[in-house]
Formats: sequence, C-alpha cells, structure tokens
Amino acid sequence: MSVLQCREAAGPEELRACYEIRRTVFVEEQKLFELDDRDEHDAHAIHYVACLHDRIIGTVRIYRDSDGVWWGGRLAVLKRYRGRAGRLLIQACVERVRREGGLCFRAHVQHDNIAFFETLQWTSVGKPLLICGRPHQLMEAIL
Repeated sequence: MSVLQCREAAGPEELRACYEIRRTVFVEEQKLFELDDRDEHDAHAIHYVACLHDRIIGTVRIYRDSDGVWWGGRLAVLKRYRGRAGRLLIQACVERVRREGGLCFRAHVQHDNIAFFETLQWTSVGKPLLICGRPHQLMEAIL
C-alpha cells in the first residue's frame, strides 16, 4: 500500500522540485506559459507538496494578500498521479487557512477543473475570465 502525504515544502531543494513540477505541467504540458510560471507571489507564498514514497509528485501554493484574502494557486500534479494528490493538497491548504484564521480563501480555477473543486465544497464567484488565454472561474472555499 502506498502512502501519500501532503505537507509544507521543506527547504530550497523541495521548493526547486515544486517549480520543476509546475514547469512540467504549466509550460510543457498545458503551454500556459512560454518558459516559466513563477511570479511575484512565489517569494512570500507557502508551498505545499504531495509526496509518494518520499518523491514529490504534486504541489500548490497559498498566500495572503494585502486585503487579508487568502489565495491558492499553481496546483500541479504529475499526470500519472492526478486525482487523489490534488484533492489532498487542496484539503491541506483549506485546513491551513482555517488554522491561520482566514475568512476568505479563493482561487482562479481552470474551467476543466471547476467540477473537481465543487466536490471539495468550493463555490463559483462571478463570471468566468480569461487568464493566459484560457477560461478560469474565480472560486471560494467554504471555511
């Protein structure tokens, strides 16, 4: 039986693994970005990893903006491990935001993933918008 664990990334080596998974998913596979998906939020975000047999197979980041709203983003799981790992990463982040006393936790979710987030009790806010040329829906977790 394999044990899948989700936890906060520990150290620069694990953070590099997060960025590599994101590059694989968002640059190579989905072609959302030309070279790299890193942005100004990475420096202050809390990065989570999904590990299977001590191998990082997925990642997501969360951060609080200047208005106190928590944001999740850059959820990326290696193709052969999708499903359960993404679910556990999202659940771990919702729990973290709750522990931090967050009142609002949002994410821009790619259109194809809306139903998945709805199974985790996230709700749509407003109308879809284009991000990197792809439809996304602003969604909010029930805290």
